[in-house]
Amino acid sequence: MNRFSKMTSIAVAMAVLPFGVASADSVSDFYKGRTITFYSGGSAGGGFSTVARLVAQHMADRIPGKPKMVVEARPGAGGAKMMSFMANAAPKDGTALGAALPIAVNAPLLRKVKFNPAKFQWLGSTTAMTEVSTVWHTAPATTLEGAKKTEVIMATSSKLSSAYIIPAFMNAVIGTKFKVVPGYRGAGPMNKAMEAGEVHGRGSFYNSYVSTKPGWLKDKKIIQLVQVGPGEKALAGVPNMRDLVTTADQRRMLDFMEAPAYVGHGFFTPEGVPADRVAALKKAFVATVSDPTFLKDAKERRIIINPVTAEKIQSVIETAMSTPEPLLAKFREMVKIKAPKAGKKK
Repeated sequence: MNRFSKMTSIAVAMAVLPFGVASADSVSDFYKGRTITFYSGGSAGGGFSTVARLVAQHMADRIPGKPKMVVEARPGAGGAKMMSFMANAAPKDGTALGAALPIAVNAPLLRKVKFNPAKFQWLGSTTAMTEVSTVWHTAPATTLEGAKKTEVIMATSSKLSSAYIIPAFMNAVIGTKFKVVPGYRGAGPMNKAMEAGEVHGRGSFYNSYVSTKPGWLKDKKIIQLVQVGPGEKALAGVPNMRDLVTTADQRRMLDFMEAPAYVGHGFFTPEGVPADRVAALKKAFVATVSDPTFLKDAKERRIIINPVTAEKIQSVIETAMSTPEPLLAKFREMVKIKAPKAGKKK
C-alpha cells in the first residue's frame, strides 16, 4: 500500500469510527441526569400502568446515560386522551414515552381525534393481547350457537370500545343476539355486574383475566365465546373470529378490528424524536423484555410476556389506517355507530 492509500484509509477510519461513538455519546450525554416519563393510557392502578411500571423499573439502566423513569397515568377516552397528548403536547426529545391502551389505535377510524398512531415511533410490545367475548357460567347461552337463539346481555364502557364492537359485528355477520349495554365505568363495575347477574358477560383481553381473575378461569366461572387476534393456546377450543367471517369485506374489516390485539401492551415515542434516541430506546426495550430477571418479575405478577416487534406493530397499524372510507362506512352501519364529524385521520 502506498503512502497516499495508507493515509486515505486512516482518514476514512477516523471519519467513520467516531461517528457511531459520537452518536452513542450524544444519547448518553442527553439522558444523563434526566427523567423519562411513561404516560399510560390506563388508570393508575390498572393493568396497563402496572406493566408500564415493570418495564420502567427494568429498562432505565439499559438506556445510555441511565435516566430515571417514572410512570404517569393519563386515562380517558379509552386511551385516546393520552395519545392525543403524546401527538400534540408531549416533549419530542425522547423524555416522553407512551404506554398504549390498545383500542385507542383504532380511534381515528371511528371518531374525530387529533392523532394518527401510524406516525408514532413504536418501540415494541411486551405482548399481543387476544380479545375475548366472555359470559358468566350461568348465562342463558354459553356458546355462539346458543347466542344465535337467546339474547345475551353484554356490558361495555362505550359504543367505541371493542367490547361493544365485537359482539355487534357478530350480530351482523353470524346472526347472534347480543344486546350490548354501554355506560359501565371500567373493568371493575363490569365484572361485578357480570358476577351479580345484572349482565351476562363482557368483552376483555384474555391476559386481563389471567392477571386479575385467575380464580375465575381455574373454577370455570367464565366461558369464552370467541377470540379476536393472535389467539391463545389456553383457548384452543374457542372459535377465532377469523374462522367466522366469510367475505373479503368482512376479512378486511377484521384487519382493523384485530389491530388493538396485536398492539397489546405497546410502547412508543411521539413523532419527531431524534433517530439516535429512538434507536437507543428501542434497543433498551428489546433487551428488557428478554431479560431473565424481568421475565421472572413478570411471572410473579402474573403478567404475560410474548413480545411483538416494532415492525409488526407498525405494519398492523398502517394496514388499519389505510382502510378505505367506503368500507369503514359499511362497517359503522353494520355495528350501528355514528360516523366521525370530520375526516378519519389526522
